Amino acid sequence: MQGELERKGACSPDEEYVIGKLSLSSKRPDTVELNIGYHLLEGKMVDLKKPFAVLEKHSSCLDVEAMDVDGTGAENITEYKVIGVVRKKCLFKNRPRAIISKPEAATRKQR
Repeated sequence: MQGELERKGACSPDEEYVIGKLSLSSKRPDTVELNIGYHLLEGKMVDLKKPFAVLEKHSSCLDVEAMDVDGTGAENITEYKVIGVVRKKCLFKNRPRAIISKPEAATRKQR
């Protein structure tokens, strides 16, 4: 995303935070909608020119014989596993629209 989203309150970087709801439009199959608070963004799915891989890093420490190079008896191994390939992206060209919700029906006071 380009731009900034401000969040109320302090949070840790590891804490999960929901930005909004992304859904396919019921109007057209290639149209997507992103709801963020009281704003609606409409866009479309487009193919990427070059797909890219999503990698997951795995580090491990293996015990080796005393004849290793650094003399610590352990060897660090780093592996990268491909967990996905991204081939499409959501493209939003227009500014967000404000969503004005209807007020809830007034309830009668009980006597």
